[in-house]
Amino acid sequence: MPSLPALFSAVLRHAYWAGMIGLLAACTVATEDLIPDRRPDYRQSRTLDPLEVPPDLTGSTIDDTLLVPEFSPTGSATLSDYAGERTTGQVTASSGETVLQQQPDIRVERDGQRRWLVVDEEPDVLWPRIKEFWTGNGLLLEKDDPRIGIMETRWAENRADIPDGPVRSLLGRVMDFAYSAPTRDKFRVRLERVDDGTEVYLTHYGVEEVVRGGNDRQGGDVIWQTRPPDSELETEMLNRLMVYLGAAERREQVQLARSESTAAPGPRAEYTQVSGQQALSINDGYSRAWRLVGLALDGSRFVVENQNRAQGLYEVEYRSLEDEGRDEGGLLSGLAFWKDDPPPPGVRYKVRLASQGAQTLVVVQNAAGQADNSSTAQQILTALHDVINGKS
Repeated sequence: MPSLPALFSAVLRHAYWAGMIGLLAACTVATEDLIPDRRPDYRQSRTLDPLEVPPDLTGSTIDDTLLVPEFSPTGSATLSDYAGERTTGQVTASSGETVLQQQPDIRVERDGQRRWLVVDEEPDVLWPRIKEFWTGNGLLLEKDDPRIGIMETRWAENRADIPDGPVRSLLGRVMDFAYSAPTRDKFRVRLERVDDGTEVYLTHYGVEEVVRGGNDRQGGDVIWQTRPPDSELETEMLNRLMVYLGAAERREQVQLARSESTAAPGPRAEYTQVSGQQALSINDGYSRAWRLVGLALDGSRFVVENQNRAQGLYEVEYRSLEDEGRDEGGLLSGLAFWKDDPPPPGVRYKVRLASQGAQTLVVVQNAAGQADNSSTAQQILTALHDVINGKS
């Protein structure tokens, strides 16, 4: 039987460690709960197959220091060296900011609420850099097709969306695997070659956990359902991509503040008929109308699978975010299905543009290039009409 002094000493030790745990929890509340870090954090994300992030990409959260690589293929180790490589050695400065201010090679353009980048670089040069941006932020690519200029990330968990609290903050340091965010995100980037470089369009897709048949996980079924695109997250990732590609963040903020929509007065798109086929008439020239249609498709469920500006052609396919998870049998296999009958998946449609004076006509064709007056074709025109006119 232990002596009284030994028992007293053991009690003191337990009381000491209990007090330390309480103190740590209090400190956590004071610092992290009051000023939470809400920046997107995919580098520590944990996802079920096939969304698992490799271990070497889970070491730290997204931070501004990660947006410019610490090394390059030629061996540079500093920001100024890296910026110097991007300007082919013509400019030398003591800091990256000075160099970037002297090289306005990236700008933000805007039409209504949609923004995109115009980069004074060829698509072949930008493609590997954008891939590195996603990989560096812990996002794996599900689609990587340079032939049509489209890349898309896999579904990933944003660790910044995990509800915080003193217990989670304390135990998360050693048991972070026990916590999961109720949302998943993926991003799609579309590159388009233009006369002065490359246009870069970024679109966000999201899903969220929903409990059916109960008030909590124990009492109901947990499913995943589509949530609206997060325009703020979309803009933030576009900003981060811009910084990564070499533009100063301060310059980008000034450009965003100054950029304004130059929409023509009245409806920008109106329904019309072309040889008995339903069509859309856009009150803009071909170049601007092409961009408007591309932006509208990016924000719809009809995903661009191929594009040819010279031919005035977008090939699109209906995407069901729910069916993606069901087919893979992975993380998203419990997604809710549409209440209404959606367009058939896997069927392609051709969105054709043709210049007509100061206006541009848009029609929808089937995969064989024939006039299509089906309900799905009408859905595509309706989606374009509403988005271009700012109704959705």
